[in-house]
Amino acid sequence: MRGRRILYLIALLSVAAFHLAYGQYISHYMFWFVLLLPALSLLVSLPAILSTRVTLIGGEDVSRDRPCAVRLSAVCASFLPLDCLKVRLEEKNLFLDERPKRTTHRLIDLSEAEQAIPLKTDCIGTVRCSIRSAWAYDYLGFFMLPVRKGAAVTLTVLPAPTAPKPMPTLIDPSEQALKPKPQGFSEEHELRPYRPGDSINLIHWKLSSKFDDTIIREPQELQRRNIVLAVDLPDSYVMQESLLDQLAFLTDTLMAMQIPYTLYIGLKTVSIRSDGEFKTFLKTFLSEPLHAEPTPAIRTGNDTLVVRLTPGEGVAA
Repeated sequence: MRGRRILYLIALLSVAAFHLAYGQYISHYMFWFVLLLPALSLLVSLPAILSTRVTLIGGEDVSRDRPCAVRLSAVCASFLPLDCLKVRLEEKNLFLDERPKRTTHRLIDLSEAEQAIPLKTDCIGTVRCSIRSAWAYDYLGFFMLPVRKGAAVTLTVLPAPTAPKPMPTLIDPSEQALKPKPQGFSEEHELRPYRPGDSINLIHWKLSSKFDDTIIREPQELQRRNIVLAVDLPDSYVMQESLLDQLAFLTDTLMAMQIPYTLYIGLKTVSIRSDGEFKTFLKTFLSEPLHAEPTPAIRTGNDTLVVRLTPGEGVAA
């Protein structure tokens, strides 16, 4: 823009000198045309500037160190679209509460322009990307005027699942037992005599006819101990990253076996029954500034398995 203004000033001085030296009508018209050219450019550019909107389109949540980007989009509804936009973006990791990173981008040919903006994913946390300012040039590039801008977008950089060392024993086959399943079907069954109130659907007709007695095929399900994962929150990002990596791995392991668990993390208690519930918890947890909290004492018993995670290893309590 500065270069264009300098060229315009040189052109204006040249025309003014020509007008003073020549002094005819043609030089007079040339001088006024060049003098009013910036105002004419601004006037013609106004409909396009007023109809332009710059927005950010968010990306999907990713694991740490995976490539990720948001899209910077500009749409101009005018018949004569603008030539260039200057946009300043602000990127901040809410979990680290770090100083915002600011970058400047230019969009060219604004009938419908779009540009991918890569984001840092080397640290876990919720990354918020917002448009700090958006300015449009007139057609000759003499002036800059603000244009409408969209809201900020966020995405979550999730932990990379990492197995604890040593790996805790979450399920001990020798401690598993079967118990009657109140409803539904199961691959495990127990055969027993008929009791008043049993459903007719549970009758094993083939064995009943063979033994001349009513035999019930009762569904059974595994009876497991309640699993509790306990996580202290140190004041170090590196340690919290290690703990969340282990937690993500153990959650994947338990969800693959369809085993729910209770999570004690700092002063929070969360019941995790599915991958969706765990990701919802992570998105909330990583959108708050990092802080230190000790996990309160947890009651243990024969029906509860407590696994306390520490940075770099998992230890079963």
